[in-house]
Amino acid sequence: MTAPSTPNRVRLLAELARYDWQTLKSFKGSAVDVRSAITDLVSAETGAAAERAYWRIDNTALIQGRLSQCCPAVVSCLVVGLTEAPAVSRPLIIDLLATIGGGYDDHVDIAWVGPVSSHDCIQRMAVGFETYERELRERGNASCVDILFVCGKDSAQMLPRVRQVLVEALALPSCRPISELVEASLADLD
Repeated sequence: MTAPSTPNRVRLLAELARYDWQTLKSFKGSAVDVRSAITDLVSAETGAAAERAYWRIDNTALIQGRLSQCCPAVVSCLVVGLTEAPAVSRPLIIDLLATIGGGYDDHVDIAWVGPVSSHDCIQRMAVGFETYERELRERGNASCVDILFVCGKDSAQMLPRVRQVLVEALALPSCRPISELVEASLADLD
């Protein structure tokens, strides 16, 4: 497996090091395995390797929309890794972020997986706003619509910018296949 480019690798390693993955809780107990899954996802060379890493995160940090304590750390690390991730990983990283952004923090497993704030996850996600906007414009990625939507719902300050991006997306050929989602998201922002 090839590591991400050096500057990004340094940033990703620094971000990963900010967290005590051994004590952060997940649906499998400790979140220590999530750390390596993030690295594997960000540096995957094949679609199959990226998917394996994706599911190691999805089935540990969150399950069926239920977030665990490690999710804010996961979001921060994925946002850092996204900018230099290979093409095979980028859609999966964005999908994970969208899934976490749409997740919920008040559920029956909180005693097991630790306290978590979906608001905190979304605030950390918002750091990558320009990347989601670019991915939406260039590739018509529906998960970017979901991320932008939760950022707009979560922050009154970001709402006008989110609206503008979504309105502009409606005129783009890349976003024609997802125009209904964009329109519905705009309607739900009101």
